[in-house]
Amino acid sequence: MDAYFYSENYAFSSAEQMAMDEWMLLQTDTLNAIGFRIYHMEETCTIGRNQRLDSIKERTKDCKVLVRRPTGGGTVFHGTDLIYSLTISTSHELYDLKLSELYYEIHTAINRVFKYFSLDAELFDQCVKRLPDFCFDSPNRFDLLSLKDGSKLGGSAIKKSKKGILIQGSLSVDLESALFAKQFLKEIKETFSLKVIQKPRENPRMCCHWRDFCKQFTSDQWNFKL
Repeated sequence: MDAYFYSENYAFSSAEQMAMDEWMLLQTDTLNAIGFRIYHMEETCTIGRNQRLDSIKERTKDCKVLVRRPTGGGTVFHGTDLIYSLTISTSHELYDLKLSELYYEIHTAINRVFKYFSLDAELFDQCVKRLPDFCFDSPNRFDLLSLKDGSKLGGSAIKKSKKGILIQGSLSVDLESALFAKQFLKEIKETFSLKVIQKPRENPRMCCHWRDFCKQFTSDQWNFKL
């Protein structure tokens, strides 16, 4: 199976970044290929697909931009973090894993990339009864923790559908985007038996579905539904 690296910077808004991840999942379904990209969002707070606003409104009231993710998980404040999105085709063996197993595999791969940059981390290996409302308040099982001070370096949220799997992750690390992406692509190519890393052939804004995706993530009906 091939993989596509969506490296083009379209100067997206935060809502368009979420639309882009949904579009990438659509491409994964159409092309039968893995998708991957890295991006940043300034002064943005993303909330999980099924989170209730009343549980987070006090700490998010001063956030400039709030947008609801298509994936689950807790609230994340974005700024200096490295954000990644990974889409997995239904025909890849990763699709058949339990979500906890998938979480472990992806974060193990990221940890190997961390080691390449001399970042010492480990996967948190304890079961958690209840996830925090805010993702970085405490770790979930298989989150990435710093060996230096125990702080959380990375967590991810997953959406699984008939189109494939979308993983959206936040990494609290000081790494240059292009260098991280290059090493991560090398890692997943070897680990998950990918053949060729290709560049996308279509501008998302030219896709007939793009406007609908943008409309979803800019709408109050989506962002403030719960």
